[in-house]
Amino acid sequence: MKKLLLGCLCMLAAAAVSAQQAPEIPRFSSMKAGTPPRDWKPFALSPTKKKTEYVIATDDGVTVLRATAHGAASALVFPTDFDPRAFPTLSWRWKVVQGIPDAHNGETAREDAPVRLMVSFDGDSSKLSVKDKIASSFAQSQSGQPLPYATVMYIWGGKIAINKVISSPRTARIRMIPLNVDEQGIGAWHSFTRNLVEDYKMAFGEDPGKVTGIQVLSDTDNTGGDSDAFYGDISVGAAK
Repeated sequence: MKKLLLGCLCMLAAAAVSAQQAPEIPRFSSMKAGTPPRDWKPFALSPTKKKTEYVIATDDGVTVLRATAHGAASALVFPTDFDPRAFPTLSWRWKVVQGIPDAHNGETAREDAPVRLMVSFDGDSSKLSVKDKIASSFAQSQSGQPLPYATVMYIWGGKIAINKVISSPRTARIRMIPLNVDEQGIGAWHSFTRNLVEDYKMAFGEDPGKVTGIQVLSDTDNTGGDSDAFYGDISVGAAK
């Protein structure tokens, strides 16, 4: 009887999850080339930094987002609110046309990337260390927004190994996961599907809170270099 009841409860839980709609991330492919990306909010990391140029463009016959940075650093943000346990699958693709040879994501002075996809998570901020609270306050003074409780950042890395989790030189509440590195694969599209719950646990060693935002960021402010890249559609879905 207990096994039957447990099975019924599991079926009801699965049905409840399947009845929910996956969060909709605005698709670049549905936008008009030559215009700013609709429904994505520009986010300046600092008032003193140059802004990365984001514009809807066409590549290989598909409408995508183009990101061009010349000694610049600014992001695009899509605020959202969903439970990653219900929708853990994050899928996207990107292409780097011009990389950043001098970038090194383990060094503050050279911590740049031609493409980054960032996922912000909520959590108990009282658990943050004094150092991380100071970093969050500094971010708020520069950008007007405090740092999220935690961020998983997928990047095109420089001088680090693929899939090696590293902390941002500025705060341990941002954990970076390189999926491409250096010059390997430049000029080609690369597609990814990641499990947000698994990656969060791998990065922070705990269960994730709700996802509060999706961001893209292409930056060359630390090296002073140039980059040119494309982002394809980003989607979130149930476990596969």
